[in-house]
Amino acid sequence: MLEDYMTMKAIYKKEIGLNDYNEPIFEEKEIKCRLVEKFKQVTNEKGNIVITSSVIQCTEPIKVGDYINDMKVIAVNSMTSLEGTIGYRGYLL
Repeated sequence: MLEDYMTMKAIYKKEIGLNDYNEPIFEEKEIKCRLVEKFKQVTNEKGNIVITSSVIQCTEPIKVGDYINDMKVIAVNSMTSLEGTIGYRGYLL
C-alpha cells in the first residue's frame, strides 16, 4: 500500500567511505519515493530543534547524513504500513 503513493523518483546518496583527503565518497542510486515540500519542526541528531523544508517517504533504509536530491537527511523516523512492512520517512534540510 505504501508503494502505491511513491510515484516520484529521487537520487539517493549514501556515504560508503573516505578518500585519501578524508572526504566522504558517496554511492548514488535512483529510488522511488514521495517527496513533499513543506516546513516541519524536527529534532536533529545533536538534539537541536530545526525546521526542515521537505519530507520524503520511501522504503530505502535511509539514515541521518545521507542525501536525497542533494538535500541532507537530518532526521529519520521509521513507519509501518498497514501490511506490516516497514517504510521510512526522512526529513530533509
